[in-house]
Amino acid sequence: MNLENNQLEELNIKLDYDTSKISWLKSGGKSKYFCNIKNLNQLKDLFKVINDHKIPYLVVGNFSNILIQSSGFNGLILKLSGEFSNIGLSNNIITAGCSVLDLKFSMFCYENSITGYEYLFTIPGTIGGNIFMNAGCYGFEISNQIKKIKIFDILTFKTSHVFPSEINFKYRNGYQEKNKLILSADFYTELGDPILIRSKMNDFDNKRKKSQPQKVNCCGSIFKNPSSSSAWQLIESSVDDSFYMGEVRLSKKHSNFFENDPYVDADKLITFLKKVEDSVFKKHSIKLEKELRIIGE
Repeated sequence: MNLENNQLEELNIKLDYDTSKISWLKSGGKSKYFCNIKNLNQLKDLFKVINDHKIPYLVVGNFSNILIQSSGFNGLILKLSGEFSNIGLSNNIITAGCSVLDLKFSMFCYENSITGYEYLFTIPGTIGGNIFMNAGCYGFEISNQIKKIKIFDILTFKTSHVFPSEINFKYRNGYQEKNKLILSADFYTELGDPILIRSKMNDFDNKRKKSQPQKVNCCGSIFKNPSSSSAWQLIESSVDDSFYMGEVRLSKKHSNFFENDPYVDADKLITFLKKVEDSVFKKHSIKLEKELRIIGE
């Protein structure tokens, strides 16, 4: 599984990469390999090596909802940039690369008088991550606005398209096909008044600032909402004041968010989340499911 020095240099692969450098939580163990790929040819070259050496891999976007456990990830973390960050408009269809930031996407729509994507202004992710998780908020889900998705097959190295009707989109569960990577997506558009679009963006942003912690290490919602209740209500009614104190703690603004001191050990975060889960299960007999992806768990 070990790569040769020439392979590391040719593909610009970094060794023993500290993921706390790019994590929104400023926490996380090391990845054996890390690589930033900027175009399709580089991606093909990388997967020739990955496949030959049977190296596990993890594709990341903005690293806002992933935590690598303290023992690390014995594989390669892949981040896409360059041409995968392009966004454009043609024939009333937006084409956005997988690594386009949600905020950038929302601003692009505003600048082109396109409505329906104002909610993305408040999500700290990428288009690829949105499609993978079927992200959404304030009653919107990204799956309802997709025309088609461009994917890359890591075994055949071919690109193709899939359509929403072929995907079983569910709450916080999107396109997650094995051996397939999301490269970009086409989105439907609807023209609107730019003044109203900006007003909606500001409204959503103000709601977020009032209800969610700001300027802290935070990954967004910790747990998915069960079908019959809200995660924050279950948590708030199941924990005591001690859960809101310490180097890892629940947010006093919103109980389904946690805050942590920078560079706290990742396993302390994991232990804390398990404690919250256990408290909710003990009180309500409901097992919460994490939105935060823990790698190596």
